[in-house]
Amino acid sequence: MPINYLEKIQLGEFNEDGYRISPSKDLASVIEGFYVFSRDSKHDTHLIFNDGFPVLVFLQSCEDSITVRGENDTFEVKAAWASAGSIKNVYVRYNNNTDQVFIIRFHPGTFYQLFGLEAQYFRYNPVVPFESIAKHINFSINEFFESNSIQEKVAFVETYVQNYFRKIDTPEILHKTLDYIHKIKGQSTVRNVTNDAGVNYKWLERSFVQHIGLLPKEYIQLQRFIHAYLELVGSEDVDLMRIAISNGYYDSNHFLKDFKTYTGKTPLGYLIFNQRRVASK
Repeated sequence: MPINYLEKIQLGEFNEDGYRISPSKDLASVIEGFYVFSRDSKHDTHLIFNDGFPVLVFLQSCEDSITVRGENDTFEVKAAWASAGSIKNVYVRYNNNTDQVFIIRFHPGTFYQLFGLEAQYFRYNPVVPFESIAKHINFSINEFFESNSIQEKVAFVETYVQNYFRKIDTPEILHKTLDYIHKIKGQSTVRNVTNDAGVNYKWLERSFVQHIGLLPKEYIQLQRFIHAYLELVGSEDVDLMRIAISNGYYDSNHFLKDFKTYTGKTPLGYLIFNQRRVASK
């Protein structure tokens, strides 16, 4: 999802311009949460990042669109998109005056079961038009947009999930491993994670690939990076070595390498890029 919204979710910074709606109790194991955000009118281009929770992002109108720019291609998406996996150097630009976005965050693993997808579906295309998924699973995007209020949209999605989701087949030990990785904010090695879970690496790797679509190392990297990113953009006095070490990186070069991979820019270049966008408005 756009990292500016993910930042608010990670920090729990909610208000009338951005808030969370809890799913029904019987769907809490499938849907992490519904989120509504007012679009930041100062910016029309945002970095896309995934913290391990697959998302659906709906624009305000089925006629609204975004342009997705990746390392190798650029394409347009109308109405809604899905994103998951390890997203590297991908940006979206709003093409219309969308004032609000509606986001659904799914627990890792359940998203693929609900929509009948292989967990590797997003490995090479981490941002896809939701239309390409919805047309095969009886999810009517047009009917969704006929819902006039946020409450009606939530009810529409929950009814769909209740009708089509069968059961969670993700191993319980994998759930506990994911919770552990989140709790320590990715500040660990795969070996330490396997020791904590009491499983061998081959089992853990196979389970991650089958249910999450990522290797354990990749998932850990996502958690570590997002917390380092939050500290970077929230700092008045940027100290890359301090940020790197405090978030589990070996040194600042390790952090720089990850930052360039996920954003396409150095930390300083990214901060300057954001400042220029604000200044140009």
